[in-house]
Amino acid sequence: MEVTSGKVLANMLDEQRNLTRYYLGKLKGEDMYREFEVNGYKTNSPYWILAHLCWAENSVGLKSMGHSGVDISWLDDFKIGSSKELKSENQPSLEEVLSAFKQIHAVTLEYLAGLSESELDEDNATGIAFGENKSKRFMAMHTVRHEGTHCGQLSLIAQMYGKKTV
Repeated sequence: MEVTSGKVLANMLDEQRNLTRYYLGKLKGEDMYREFEVNGYKTNSPYWILAHLCWAENSVGLKSMGHSGVDISWLDDFKIGSSKELKSENQPSLEEVLSAFKQIHAVTLEYLAGLSESELDEDNATGIAFGENKSKRFMAMHTVRHEGTHCGQLSLIAQMYGKKTV
């Protein structure tokens, strides 16, 4: 089997997801809507983090790569800068969020693994830039590191619940 950058990036993203799932497992049975307050700062709830990761992987991991994305009506409620207040009229259940979390990830892995070196080096379809880098390759790398950041939040939340994490 030929090893390509797209396949390597997809594998890295999937390994990051495995770590995220590990910390989610530590939260099983806990209040997924709870926000902690630490030194005057209110944390995101695990529920919000999961829904936000769905939005981010769909937006950065798919749409910026040129894919149409997965059509889920509530995703934009969890975009960067969105209110963390729950919106009961459009709020998905935790089960819906977890289902989308799996679905979007599966689509992203398949799509990313299929991208060629030249496609990865193209500017991304949404024009997002980190510094001067607008490549699809960089968007894939950012998708991995973005999830890693929120995975760390889940780890800290698990610790605040008294869970042994490492």
